[in-house]
Amino acid sequence: MTAEFSGIILAMALPALSVIAAVAFLWLATFYRARVQSVARAVRKQTAEPFNPTPKSTPEGASIVVVAGDDCAALERLLNRIFEQEFALQMEVIVVNDGKNEEVKDVVTRMKHLAHRPNLYATFTPPGLRNISNRKLALTLGVKAAKYPVIVVVGEQSRIYSTQWLGRMFEPFSRKGVEMVIGSALPSAKLDSCRGNRYRSFVNGFDAAEWLSAALRGKPYRAHRANMAFTREAFFRVGGFNGALNLRDGDDDIFVSKIVRKDNFAVVCAAQAAVRYTHPDPARLMHDERAARFYSRGRLGYGTSLFFGFSSLMIWTCVVALGLGVALSVLLHRWIYLGAFVLGLLCVWFLLAWIWRKTLLALRCRPISFMVLPRLLRRPFTNRMHRLYARMHRGEYLTWTSKK
Repeated sequence: MTAEFSGIILAMALPALSVIAAVAFLWLATFYRARVQSVARAVRKQTAEPFNPTPKSTPEGASIVVVAGDDCAALERLLNRIFEQEFALQMEVIVVNDGKNEEVKDVVTRMKHLAHRPNLYATFTPPGLRNISNRKLALTLGVKAAKYPVIVVVGEQSRIYSTQWLGRMFEPFSRKGVEMVIGSALPSAKLDSCRGNRYRSFVNGFDAAEWLSAALRGKPYRAHRANMAFTREAFFRVGGFNGALNLRDGDDDIFVSKIVRKDNFAVVCAAQAAVRYTHPDPARLMHDERAARFYSRGRLGYGTSLFFGFSSLMIWTCVVALGLGVALSVLLHRWIYLGAFVLGLLCVWFLLAWIWRKTLLALRCRPISFMVLPRLLRRPFTNRMHRLYARMHRGEYLTWTSKK
């Protein structure tokens, strides 16, 4: 009798697992697909739009602030690329030396005089500061030195691939009320040849799709210092980085949340405006950046990640339900159910591969197809690892003063 009852319970579990898997699959095929692929659609649409280097009713010009560290070769390459831009309005470039490399000044001086760039300027952060991050101070000094109303921020490791970059980032300011432009910025996948580069490319692409899709829906919570623009007036109105002075990194999120309102920002994700940045140790870069973001996200609330967190739960629910269905079908010799569950697993696998392939290609990440599902299943554990590291090493993300 007990064996009979157990068999009935197991048999009833098969339809229940089918319903659970179907509901999860429906969520992934509708809401999740639309959210992820909205980024690919936006990239394609903006890339195809005609480029106008002299938009009407624009501010008089742009000040480009470059925060420079110790890589003089990268800085010189970036400056050459900036001065190649198709930009018909007024422009100046302000290089703020954030490192200890005296050659930064030599690079700027050489370009200013030998290459005849009178609109190129240099300044530096005072040495020995311990209660504020050098990068925030460098950016603040650059904004204060700027004479044009629009500030465009890049770092020395930023790589610009199109001569339309500046014009595309500047164009939204011709619209009334726009005070901030959120640009696309990811670590360079092509220049990452270290072990684990395919998984890093996927995680970086996923993160970019997460915050870009939120911004495209009118709920931005993040930008990247390698490619963002804002008005000088808005910067000083919100007090710059006040409220995040004790953070060494991840403060861009807080800065964005202070400036943006419902209708005062724009998202520029056209391929011509995309920026990629490099680092000598890509694995360390991903670890440090993501841990810092998780640490600073605690000040913004967790509503920003609810959609993709719930969707990750739906992926796991669907896969686990279908996997249990396969095991029970074999145990009970229900071959029709077995075929249905196996087919369901294949459908989930192909669906997620199709959804993410388009978006990752649009963001110029390493193309993957059938490895998407394993990487999506692995990602929550990667997030947990970075979140725990940020919690256990919180002193690394605070300045000297705030650690006391």
